[in-house]
Order: sequence, then structure tokens, then C-alpha cells
Amino acid sequence: MSTSGFRGFADFANTSGSTTAAVLAAARSKKQLKSSDSRPSNQNNKSIRPSPIYTGSDPRLVVLFRKIGQKRDATTKIRALEELAANVFPSIDAHVERREEDFARPEKIAALCHLVFLNETKLGYDNNASVRAGSYRALIAAKNHVPKAWNGLFGGNHDGGNADSENDGNDMPVAATTVGMAWGASRGDPSSEVARFAGEFVKELFPMGNSQNLSSVRVPSTVRLAVFHYSALVLGCKRASALQDVINPVSFSTNANSENQTDQKDKKDKGQKSTKSMDSAAAVSELEREEMEERYERVVLSVLMGLGSLVECEPENEKSQHYATDESFLDASSVVRLLHSSRGSFRRESYNLVAKFCQFAPSIVVPPADETAGSSKFISLATLIPNLLSSEKDPSNFVSLLELILTYLSVLRGLESAGREGTTNPWESMDASTFTKSLSKALRRACCGAPTANWGHMILPIVATLPQGEVEKGEKTDHPFALVVVEGLWESRKSAVGAMDTAAILSSVAECVTYLMLRRPINSGTTFTIESWTACAQLFLDCLSHFLNESPGSGFGPGASSLDELCTTIARDLTRLDAASVDDGTNDRGITQIKSFFWSDNGIQKTLLSTKRERHTDQKLIRLMRNIMSLTENTEQRSSHLMPSIKALFSEVLVYSDSRDNKSCTKEEVELILNIIQFCGAQTLFPIQKATVVHSDANQNSLSLEQFCVNNLIRWILIHAKALPAAIPTDFTIGKWLLLSIQPLHQQRHVWETILRELIKAYCDVSTLATGLCAMASENGKSYADLIRCRTLDQFAIEVSNTVMDNFRRSHDLTHQPDDSDEPVVSYQGDMSFFFNTCVGMFDRKSILVSSSVIRHWVSLCCYESKFDRLILDDDEGSNSLLKTLLLLGTYSEHVLTRDELVKLVIQSWIEGGPIWHQAVKDYDLMVDSGDEQRSMRDEIISAASLLLKENIRRKPPSDHAVMELTCQSWSNKAVRLLDLLKTGSLQNIGIDVDLCEKIRQRNDAEFLFLNLMYLLHSVDSSTRCRELLLSGSTNQELFVKIHSSIADPDNTLLQSFQHRTRRNTQLVDILGGATALTEFVQNCVVQCVDLLASYMKADERVASNQTLTALSYLVSILFPSTLSIVSGGDDSIFAEDVKEGDSVWYEKAEGVRVKATIVKVHTDDFPNLYFTIKEENSQERQTVPNRLRRNPVDSCKVQLNEDNATNREVIGRYILDRLVTPFIPKLHIHADLSMQNEVSAECISIVLSQIGVLSFGIGSVRYEIFQIVSSLERSLCEVIRKFNQHLEQASSILRFIALAMGYGRFTLSSVCGNFADLNLSTDGIFTCLLDLYDDHSSLLRERTTPMKYFHLSVVMWLAVATNEVRLGDILQRLSALIFFICDVLLPDHDADSSMILMKTIIAFQDASKKCRDYSSVDSAHEKLVFEKITRCFVTIQKASTSWVETYAQILKRYVKEVPGIVLHAASTFSDDLYGCLRFPMKRWCAFQLLMLRAKGIKSIDSLENVAIPPSTEVLLLDWKADLDEEEAFELDGDVRVASSWLSGTMMTLLQDIGQCTASSLPEYERDTMKLGEILVWVLFLEIFDNAGVIDMRNRSSISAFLQKTKATGAMMNLTLQEADLDIGRKENIFECISPDCNGDFVLREVATLVVFRTIESLPTLVKSWFNDECPRYSQHKLITFVENKVAPETLQRELVRIKDATSFGDMSVSGSTVSREVVATYQQDECQLSVTIRIPSTFPLRNVEVDCQKTLGIAEKRWRRWALNIMMMLNNQDGSILDALLLWKENVDKEFDGVEPCPVCYSVLCIKTHSMPNLQCKTCNNRFHSLCLHKWFHSSGKSNCVLCQQPWSGIKVA
Repeated sequence: MSTSGFRGFADFANTSGSTTAAVLAAARSKKQLKSSDSRPSNQNNKSIRPSPIYTGSDPRLVVLFRKIGQKRDATTKIRALEELAANVFPSIDAHVERREEDFARPEKIAALCHLVFLNETKLGYDNNASVRAGSYRALIAAKNHVPKAWNGLFGGNHDGGNADSENDGNDMPVAATTVGMAWGASRGDPSSEVARFAGEFVKELFPMGNSQNLSSVRVPSTVRLAVFHYSALVLGCKRASALQDVINPVSFSTNANSENQTDQKDKKDKGQKSTKSMDSAAAVSELEREEMEERYERVVLSVLMGLGSLVECEPENEKSQHYATDESFLDASSVVRLLHSSRGSFRRESYNLVAKFCQFAPSIVVPPADETAGSSKFISLATLIPNLLSSEKDPSNFVSLLELILTYLSVLRGLESAGREGTTNPWESMDASTFTKSLSKALRRACCGAPTANWGHMILPIVATLPQGEVEKGEKTDHPFALVVVEGLWESRKSAVGAMDTAAILSSVAECVTYLMLRRPINSGTTFTIESWTACAQLFLDCLSHFLNESPGSGFGPGASSLDELCTTIARDLTRLDAASVDDGTNDRGITQIKSFFWSDNGIQKTLLSTKRERHTDQKLIRLMRNIMSLTENTEQRSSHLMPSIKALFSEVLVYSDSRDNKSCTKEEVELILNIIQFCGAQTLFPIQKATVVHSDANQNSLSLEQFCVNNLIRWILIHAKALPAAIPTDFTIGKWLLLSIQPLHQQRHVWETILRELIKAYCDVSTLATGLCAMASENGKSYADLIRCRTLDQFAIEVSNTVMDNFRRSHDLTHQPDDSDEPVVSYQGDMSFFFNTCVGMFDRKSILVSSSVIRHWVSLCCYESKFDRLILDDDEGSNSLLKTLLLLGTYSEHVLTRDELVKLVIQSWIEGGPIWHQAVKDYDLMVDSGDEQRSMRDEIISAASLLLKENIRRKPPSDHAVMELTCQSWSNKAVRLLDLLKTGSLQNIGIDVDLCEKIRQRNDAEFLFLNLMYLLHSVDSSTRCRELLLSGSTNQELFVKIHSSIADPDNTLLQSFQHRTRRNTQLVDILGGATALTEFVQNCVVQCVDLLASYMKADERVASNQTLTALSYLVSILFPSTLSIVSGGDDSIFAEDVKEGDSVWYEKAEGVRVKATIVKVHTDDFPNLYFTIKEENSQERQTVPNRLRRNPVDSCKVQLNEDNATNREVIGRYILDRLVTPFIPKLHIHADLSMQNEVSAECISIVLSQIGVLSFGIGSVRYEIFQIVSSLERSLCEVIRKFNQHLEQASSILRFIALAMGYGRFTLSSVCGNFADLNLSTDGIFTCLLDLYDDHSSLLRERTTPMKYFHLSVVMWLAVATNEVRLGDILQRLSALIFFICDVLLPDHDADSSMILMKTIIAFQDASKKCRDYSSVDSAHEKLVFEKITRCFVTIQKASTSWVETYAQILKRYVKEVPGIVLHAASTFSDDLYGCLRFPMKRWCAFQLLMLRAKGIKSIDSLENVAIPPSTEVLLLDWKADLDEEEAFELDGDVRVASSWLSGTMMTLLQDIGQCTASSLPEYERDTMKLGEILVWVLFLEIFDNAGVIDMRNRSSISAFLQKTKATGAMMNLTLQEADLDIGRKENIFECISPDCNGDFVLREVATLVVFRTIESLPTLVKSWFNDECPRYSQHKLITFVENKVAPETLQRELVRIKDATSFGDMSVSGSTVSREVVATYQQDECQLSVTIRIPSTFPLRNVEVDCQKTLGIAEKRWRRWALNIMMMLNNQDGSILDALLLWKENVDKEFDGVEPCPVCYSVLCIKTHSMPNLQCKTCNNRFHSLCLHKWFHSSGKSNCVLCQQPWSGIKVA
């Protein structure tokens, strides 16, 4: 069988070596035999060796090694290695007894041997790092399990760890490859994981103690031999395939062996097959080649790094053997070859390796004298280095190469200086000229782009080692080697990659030339000449020039650090050159020989002055000078060499700045001038220029300084303050340095004050001045405050503070009104707070720049006496900068401000509040009592603040309500701040007590107290805290009652409801947490309130009694909130006619006792008097009458009494009765007039009955005593009425008392249905007396005297509470007449109080009428007239209260729903006045509902001749008819007259105003009100318009013509589109916003949306015209969407409903669909079937309708097309509805079938607008025309010819 054929599976089972592993082992053994001469022999043949196969028998390991050794994916290998380490070699704890092992020891040894083999042949070279790491991890784990075998493999002990064998320790390990591989991987593997595990493996080879650093441990010789062996093996491979031969020697030799063993036939067969497999083999080899290349580079690099690390660990010394003489060390040829490798990475690591040879193994590069340099271990760097410099092109390798050169030269110098025998000068063996050329050439290329920062610093050491006595022969001059290198380095700037590299190059050049100029010659034979030194100097100057002019000036970016380093280098070198330029007598340095050139005008000065005057050059000059000054901090140490150049630069900058238009410097120039002054000193820069004129004996240097300061410096400051604020600190710092140089001191002070005065006169910004003062006052921790303090600054600080505080007061004092007497305030610009802080030294907290008198003035200015009176706005923004500064001053300066001043300032901050106060609390620890001193200050502040609050709240409040609100808000904010300090404070601490409440009540300032309280409680953080303030403590009960009494509305009129009177009380309770939270507290307060009310009643204080009575009623409502719960259900009576058998009812057994029953039978034998048989639950049947049956379990007009807290009710009821009722009742029988006490007593009875709800019955109970009082008064009243004697004063008093007691509720909460039922008190007696009185004495209604009016009002009040008890229709009829007559008496003057009482009576009458079966309001003329009179009051009373309007609205709403006829009469009577009420928000809703009812029921005037056109419309009509012919004018006049018949004059005037957009001319605050009024007018107009069109379709076109002239449609659409919400949903009902059921006022947005909808629906033609001509483009899309989604669907639906309800179609049938949007009409005329289909588009009316008559049978096409045209004209051009168009079409058809010819102009028998027949006949052709159509034809054609015959018109009018 050939070797290339299939061998079968049995062949693989043969262990003789026929398997792959065996073949590999045989090949390796053969190779090892060949190389046995290079390895020491081992005498023991039984040693343990790596095994190519697993020799054990454990099947688990067989499977594992199959996964590891065979060609599998990396993941499988990794998992198998992890399993091998975890299961075969698990970790063993040294301190715990070993557990029984799963694998036998021989199996583990066999596994280890095979694993080592796999590591040396596969795993260690695997390209997957995890596989390599796993292999080392498994090898480490094996040591603890088989230590002897492990040491035998890796430790040089070849007998398996036999301790008795002799071993000198110098043998190479059996697994030398693994050891060498691990050493290299630990130092050079690119994977950190592999390097870590390889390093741990190496540490296991030899003990290291506690050391973790391999370089600090001596490496055993066995390891060193293994590394040398492995290194030589790998580095001997010149290519990747060679390394593959080392790893697997069979893989590439099998083909060759097979060729030697096969015959020619096999070769022929193989050649035939090779072609077929060529492509696949090439693909596989390409992949393998890539893997081989990657493996080759990684292995070689790790070997190089490992070898270098080994040399570093084992350096040469005198005791150790030299590496050059070690035979095991690798040959130099391998390294030299890698130095010239084409792989850059190989060269780089070779450079690093050779550099380590130079440092740690010098014998390899510099052999000792007794050894020959021709050894194979020697590397001749002297000849290699020039070549390497010339050939290296990789930028990343230059750093390593230069390090190699520098190391080599330093080693040679070191050996030479150490006196090593045989060591020579390096330049004796290396040609300096060649080296210089190569190095210079490399440098000119900038090292091929390598980062200069990495290699630039190495050039100077190399230059320093170059020989001094030799020169490079040039074409023109001879240059020293060092200069040649530096020049090459200078030229490299052209090849630099970026600014960072350029800066590093310049820095290196500057260092080198500085070194050359400072270096002393070694011997007299130096070749440097004056020209050479000059060239060096010029290079330095070029570097300086390049730095100043060409380097980037930005201080940011990657080149910033290099630029800083360059600047530092130049400064340092300049300093050194300056110091070396001083003559010391030697004159042997280069700088001393050329200093006349270097420091002269052509040298450094020329370079500095030739710089461009640009921003970045000045910045670099500044940095350069700062660096120089930092190196020579003492000015005296600075030599004079740089001074002339710097002074010349100073002059140049000044000249350049003066050449500008503004004669100012830039920020950089100013900083440069400052640095020049600091560097040179003012004495140097300002020499004597002219004689002084100020002081003859003054220092002459001060004269030029004064000129500079007064002229240049002040000008710069003023210009920079506006254009360049950043330069201000530098300007003032310059001034400080100049001032310090002026002598004597008085001259210095004079100059400074001159500067300051000039700046102040020029209105310099205070921020600018403060910035400058900060810059002058402190520098480097040193204070210059004494230099700045002066009288001018003090005066200016006072002026600024006066201005600031004056402005602050005016801005926070709303009571101040500016007038001509106010003095103008000079306004200073800038940050005042910054200026004040600067004046007190806030910048360093020690340098106060103003005097103590200024501080005192500031304190008095902040704490002026009247401040609290005027300042009503809190300083929420902290704008009082002066106060803020003084408070901060007090925190760090203890001696500037006194304690009293600090207290005043803190109190002032409390007054103003805001962030200043919060900061003061924090700074002075006012929230905490931390000591006696702080506590004393805190107490003083609290005492003063409390006093101020008390004084302020007792003052008379401002009359202006807005100012009063701000005052209260300011007071409450201060009170909250004080309470925060107190933490547990009460209202008494802030001035709110009983005395204050009494004073407030007397002054009638309830609103002031209420606002203060509300703002205070709103500012408190929680309702719990609010309750603590008002409710804690027994004294607060009295205060709580006083507060409620004081804030109750004291208005004595009857217009205010109880809710309005107690609105403040309600808000107060709500903010305290609601009524539920106050129930327990209020119980005691009620008693306090009763006592207080009793005292007021005894003192006869009416206002106080009324207020306290209101408070009592309110507190009782809190205490018993659910005492009276109304039973819903409406009328409780049952009418006999409505009862049916089986109904469930409630049978009233006794008064107040009802049981459930069922109707068994209805008896009609006594009709109409029905009676019933009922059956109670669980009882027998019984018969009863209708009066005993009820709908509800309790009376709906009565109340249910909540039995909770019954005892408390009895006690409180009794207390009220005893204290407030019983003592004052006897006076009622004695006096005729009802006193204040009687009124209060009566209302207290109402409180007891309706609010407290007494439960007890019987003699002695509260109910019984009240019954006795009221019944006694009732009997007295009846007696007085029966004894009528024209004087009814006593009757009036009793009647009013009973009304109040029965729940009228003047100052208390009204009773729901009156208190008669609670007392079982009948009203029949009083009703009978009163009705008889008015019937018998009609003169009562004619008497208009005040007493009689008082009596009538008392009657009305009684009716308001008693009418609800009436159940008889005849009584209601008589009452309605009585109410009408009383209205006629009481309302001629439209009195609001009287009308209010009457309206309450009307409401009660409405309730009673609903319960009375035999009474109907529809037939009541009296009700109609009464409502008319009330409506007259509604439109007449200008300032009606909210309660009045709400009461009227309640009446109106009931009548609109139930008896609209009553409302319609009043609406028609006062329609014009009601239109005016639409402008008033309070009356708007009622007015609109009245007008809407009128609009729905309006009717036209029968005859147009009686119609009067409004005067305003008459004027406009004349203008409209001016351009019309007679017929058109006549038609327009008719249209306006028709409109006038439907629209009132007021309505027409309003429509004209809408068209003229009168609302746009109103003020903004009235515009929205006017808008809503106009929109509501438009809604009413649309309702009238539709109503008129329904009555006669001709009205629609006439009113449209008038409307078109007014242009109101477009104006209204434009107005409403601005406010409408066109995104409303399709299902939302937009009509709800104007329905009578809507609550409150109208919403502009909702009503505007409705108007858009209704306008499009009712005026489609006008809307379409507006849309096409005037609609804004931005609104068109939204409007189209609204029409499509909302208008069109609902409009069609509403139109179909109208068609369905129409009764005038006759024989015509009409159907329609909202889905298809089609309306089909069918009409049978004679024998013709007429059909018309109207298609309405989804965006109608913005798009025209389509009409189709094609289905008409028996009619000529011309005729039905004419009909279709008529319908389209009606719908598209005449604002007609579909119903109108169909009716017109039907009428046209009827006329045509009757023989009437249509008009030739409009093709219609009936005129579309007037519905008239053709009435003008042509005499020539006898055709008839509509007059309107014919005149339009004449107007449009411009001639008066007949339409058909074209003859001059001479027609006649026909009937």
C-alpha cells in the first residue's frame, strides 16, 4: 500500500509508530539524534520524556487528549484543557489531608508526559491565546500531583526525580523547549493571560522566596540553558516555514520521503492527480500560511524579549562568565540577521535586545582585550550603526535605534572612564564622519516621521559624545561634527508631522546649541571657530524667532504642552547664556566670544523686535518673560544683557498702540507691558524726560510716570472697560507697579487720586473700577490696601451707595408716584454688589479699601427709620447689594461693625427677606441657640421684629386694593420669617390678637385682616402648622371666634347671599384643613361666639351683631355639617289620576310616619274622587284617599335630622335660646319696630331649627319653647291684621320676625324648605289674613309711603318661606296676583333689595306651583308681568351683585324649561337693552338665554311698508346704492327692508359694527369681552336667519344680501378662527356651550368653535366666497379638515331631519343618506317620472354640490338640465338649503307643466331670489323675462338690447 493511500483503522491501532503521533515522535527522535552533539548526554536511559502518545489506559484521558491533540476548534481545546486541569490535576490544599484520588499516579505521569509533548508541538504555538494559557495552567496544576516526574521533565533531573542520582545542576531539562517557550511567553506574549500563566510556570521552576519580580532573582543554569537552546532553535529559523519544521518536522518532510520511497509509477500517478487537487491545496496552504506567519512573528518576538530579560536578570560582572565565551549562547549572526530583517517589529525588538546587550552583556558588543573580536558571539556595532541609520525607514523603530546608539556610546565611555583594559575610544573603531552623515541624514528626515517627543531628548547626549577635534569637510566651510548634527536636526522641522513635533525639534536644537555655546573645550585642539559659534547662536535665534512667529499660539490642543516645554527651554537657555556672558577672565566658552553679536541689535534684540505684532506672538513673549522671571526671581540677579532688548520692545509696543485709531492696547499687549515693567522695573523704563511742573523738588522719574498714568493708562482703562473688560486687571496692575516706584509718598497719593478722579468723571463702570481695585489691592498674598485708600474713593463709595439705595427704595415702594419734583438719580453702570464687596475687601477678607466713616454711612443708609412703612415688596432676588455686603462683612470682620449695627442690619434683612435674609440666618446661626452671645442677638431680633409686625398690622391699610394686597403679602412674608425663627410661635407674636380683631371690625377693614391671614397661612408649609397657629391654646378659641366675626361681610343690604358673606370664612377654614379637621375645636368656639353675640346685642351694636351672627351660623354649619340632609325626589305628592294597580307607594300613617305599601285596587265609583285599596308590608289591606299617599319615605320638602351628637345639639340649642332669644322676645310685643335684637333673635331661632336640629319633644324642650314663641307671635299678627287701622308697623315687625325665624336667612344660612314643618306650624291663618287684608283694602297697594313699603317687604319675606307650604291652586292664584301688585308698588325705582326679596318669593312660588296640580303658570298673566318687572330691574340695575344675578338666573332657567312663554314676553319687551347686557360678563348668560328664546320665537312684520330701517343702516344704504342702477338699488332697498323686518335696529347696528371690526380699536383688557359679546350676537343672528328662512326661503336671500354688504361674515370668520378649537372630536356636542343647562359664563373658545360651525351651516355661499378670497392661507387646511370631519356630516344629518319633518312636498318623495351623501327626490307629474339626485361633497360648502337629473323619463334633456342648473344656483350661490332647493324645483316643475315658459336668462320659471314669475315681455320677440334677471343682463352686457332678439328693449310689464 502506498503511503499516500488509505491505511485503514487497524493501522491506527498499531502502537509501533504508524499513527500520526508515532510518526511525529520518530521524526523528532531522529532530529534529536542529529543534534545530540549540541546537548549534554544523559547517562540514565530510563528518564521520563515527553511522550508523543498517551501511554496510559484511562479511557477518560484518551477522550480528553483526543480533543486536545487532534485538529479541533479552539473552544473544544480550551474546555478539554480546563477539564484536564480540574479533574486530573485538581488543586490541593496543603493544610488539608488529601482526598482519595480519582486517577492513579502512573496515569497522571503518562498524562503529564503527553501534555508536555502536545505543548511543545501544538499547544504552545496555538494562535488562540486561551489555548496557550490553558496549557500552562494544566502544567502548573500537575506539579503538586507528580512532583518528581514534573522536576524530571523541567528541572534537569532526568531520572524522574530520583533523589539518589547525582546531578550537578547544569544539565539541560528534558522538556527544554517547554521551559524556554514559557520564559519567552512570560516576557513577550501579546496576551496578558498567557504571560501571567507562563510567568507562574517559570516561578514553579526555581524558588523565589517572597519576590514577585523575576529580574531580582538569579536564574538557575538549567533554565538559562533551556532559554539559550530554545532561542537558538527559534532564531535559527529564517522564515515561517522553517519554524514549522521545528514545531512539526514531519509535516513538510513527508512528501520528500515519500518521493524517495516510491517508484516512477507512483510519481506518475501522483502527477496525474496533482492537477485535480491543485486549487484546493492552494486554498488550504494560503490559510495555513497566514497562521504560520502570525505564529512566527509572535514566537520570534517573545524569544527576543525573553532573551533580553534573561540578560537583564543575569548581567555580566567580574565573577561571572562572559556571554561572548559561553558556547550555549546564540550566535551573533542570528541577531545581526534580525537587525536587517524586513519586518519592522523584528528590527525594533532586535534594537532593544542589542541595547540590553550593551548594558548588561558588554562582552558581546565590546569584547575584552584578551578575547578576539572575531568570535561568533560578537556583534560589531561600530560598523552596523551607520548602516542601520541609513537603512531604517520605520518611524516606530527610530526611538529604539537611537536608544541603542546612545546606550552603546555611553557603555563605551563608561568602560573607557572605568579604565577597562583593552577598551578604546568608540570613535577609533567607528568612523565619526560616516556616523555623522548617517545621523544627520536621518534627522533631516525627522526620523521618518517618528514622534519627536520620543527621540528629541536623546540628541543632546549623542552630540555631547561626538569628537571635538574633527571636522566635516564641506564644499565651502568646515563644520564640526556636532554642528552638522544640530543643523540636520534644525532642518528636520520641515519634515515634522505637526506643531507638536516642530516644537520638540526646536526645543532639542535650542538645548544642543546652548550646550555647545556653554561647553568648555576639552583640549586646545577644538575645531570650533567664531563662525561655528556664530552659527550656533544663529540657530538659537532662529529657534526663538520660529517660536515667536511661526509656532501656533493656541494654549490648547496636542501641541500646547510641547509649546510650553519649548518656551521653558528657551527661557532656561537664555538665562544660562545671560549668566555665562559675564566676563570671568577665562573667555573659553563660545558665548563669551560672540556675546557682542548675540546680545546686540543684530542678535536677540532684532529677533524680538522683528516679531509680528499679533495676539499669539504677544502671548508667547509674555510666557517667555514669565519663565525667565521665574528662573531669576530677584530683579537684582537679572543681568543687563536682556535689558536693552526688553526696553526696546517696550517702546515698540507703545508706539504700535499709539498708532491705532483709539490709541489703545490689546489685552496681550497690556499683559506684555506689565511683564516688561515687572522684569525691568519702572526706573529702567521711565528715564528723565522733562522738568516737573507740579513739585520742583520731586523725583524727576515721577514726571514721566505721571504722564504715562494720566494719559496712556487712563485712556486704556476707559477704552477697555467697554471693549475689552478682560484687560482691566492688567491695566490696574500696571498702575500699581508704577505707583510703587513713585517717591515720595504724597506724590504717589496725588497721582493715584488723579487717576481715580478722572475715571469717576468719565463715568467709568463700577465693575471696571472694582475689578481694577481687586487687582491692585492684593498680589501673591501681599496686601496693597494702604496704596488704594484715599478720600476720593471714600466719596465715590458714598455717592454710589446713595444712588443704589435710592433706586432700590423707588423700585420697592409702590406708593411712590414719580412726579416733576423728584430729583434725577445718577445711574451708575455695573455690578454694584461686586463694587461694594471690593470696597470691604471681600476678595481676600482682610484688605478694606474704604474708611470706617463710609461703613457707618452705609449702615445708616440701609437701616433708615421709615423703611418698614414704605417698603411693601420683598426683595426676592436679593437686589439690595449694599445690605448683602454689610452682612457678609460682619461674618469675617469682628471689629468693623458694632453689635448694635449688626442687629440693625439683620433686622433689615428680615424686613426685606429673600436670599439675603436666608444667608443671614445661616451666617449668624439665628435658628440655633449656640451661646449667650448668639442667643442675645437672636432675642433682640425677635423682639424688634415682633414689635414692627404689631405696629404695621394696626395701621390703616391703603385705600387701593392692589396696593393693600401687596402690603398684606409683604407683612405675611415677614411674619412667616419671624415664626420660622420662633419655631413654636403663635399669632400673638406677630400682632394678631383679640384687640386687633376688634379694631379691624370697628374700622371695617375685614378684607385687610383676611388678606393678612390668608397670605400668612398660604406661606406656612402645612395645614398642621396652620392649625397650630390658630387653634392651639384656650385663648385661641376666643381669637378664632373674633377672627370669624371680623372677616364676615358686614354689608347690611339684602343683596348678599350667605355664601357670599362667609366666603372669607370658608377660605380660612379650607386652608386650615377643612371643616372635618376643626369639628372638635369649633364646639367650644360656638359657645364663645354665642357669648360674644350676646354682648354685642346688649350693647346695641348692629354691625358687630350681624357679623357675629353670620359667624355663628357658619361655625354651627361646621359643627353639624350633616345635620340637615335633603331627601331628593322633587314633589312628594301623588295625584290620583297617575296611580295604577301594582304601584309601590308610601302610606302616611301619622305625621312623619310612613310605611311602604302596594296599590291593590283603584276605586272609581265616586269619580272624579278616587280612592284606593292598599296593602302594607306584613299587614292587612285597607282603603285610603290620595292625600295619605306619598312618593318617598320622607317628605322631600322636609329634612332628616342626623341623630349623631344629639346631646350636643340640645345643649347648644338651649344655650342659644337662653342667651340670644328669650331675653329679647318681650320687647317685640311692646315696640312696634323690629329692633336689631329682635332680628338677631329671630335668625337664632332659624339656626336652632334648621342647622342644629333639636330632637326633643314635649313641654320644656327647646322645640316647645320656640313653638310657643312663634305661635304667640302668629296669633298677635293675626289680631293686628284683623284690626286694620292703616298703621301696620307692628304687623310688619312680627311678620318679618316670623319670616326670619322660619328660615329666610338674611345673615344666616337659609332654611331649605322653611321651618314650619319642624314646628308643625300651619301657615293657613296668616295666609288667610294677608289675602283678605289685600282683597278688602285695595288702598294698601296704592299707598307708596315708607311704612307701607316696609310692610309689603315684610309680606314678601314671609311669602318667601311660607309659599312652599301652599298646596291649593286657588291660593296660588291669589298669591300670584298679590305678588304682582306688590311688585308694582316696590319696583318702580328698580330697587335691588326689594327685587332680591321678590325673586326669592318667586322661586318659592315656582316650587309651590310644581306641587299644586290645579294650578298652571302658563295661564298666569300675573307671573308674566312679574317676570317682566324683574327683567326690567335686570337690565336697569347697573351694578347688580353676584347673588342678585344668580337668583335671577335660577328663576330664568326654570321658566325657560317649563314656561318659556313667560320669558319670551320679557325678552321681546327688553330685547334692545338685553343686547347691551351681552357686554357685561355678569349679565351675559341671562341676557343671551332671553335673546335666544326670542330669536327662536320671533315673527316677521306682516307689511314691509311699516318697517322702519334704522338710521345707521339708512346712512350705509345710501352709500351702498350710490353705484347701482335704479332697479338694483330698488332690489337692495327691498332686501334691507326685509332684513329690518326680522332684525331689530340694535341687531343691525351690531352687525354693521362687526363688519367694521370695532373691537380691534378697544383697549386690550376690553377686547376679549367685546369679542365674546359680538360672537354671541352673531349666534343670535344665525338663529333668526334660519328661522326666517324656514318661514319663507326668500327671506334667506334678502338677509344674505344685507349681510354681504356689511362684510360681517368675513370679519366674524376671521375673528372666530383666532379663538376656535377646530380639532374638536366628531362626537362632541358643540351646542352644549350655549344651552340653558350650562353652568357659569361662556367659554370664548367653545363659543367661537360653535360660530364657525353655524356660520358654515347657515351661510354656505358667503363662507365659500370668503374662503376663496379672504381666508388666511395658514388657516385653510385646518378649516377644510374641520368642515370635512365635523360640519359636513352634522349639517347633512340636520338637513335630512328637516326634510323628514317637512309637510309641503305633496306627491314628491325625498330620501337621503349620510353615508353616500346623496339626496334623491322623485316627483310624478302627469305621466312623467321626474328624478333629481343631489350629491353633497364632503367639504360642502367649500366645494359646490352636483345635481343629476339623468334618470328623469319623458323630459327633454334641455329641460332637465335647466332644472339641475336651478338647483345648483340655489345651493351654491343663494345660501339656500336642500329643502329650499327641492321645494323651488317642485314649484318650477308645476309651473312649467302648467304652460309657463321659463326666463331665458336664469332658465327658471320662478325667480330664484324673489320666486316671482317672468313679468317683462319683449314687444319684438314676445319672450318673457324676470325683471331682476333682465336688469342684471343689461348691467353685465353694457347695453339695453333684448337677450334673444338683440333689438333695443321696448318691453311691457305683464301680470
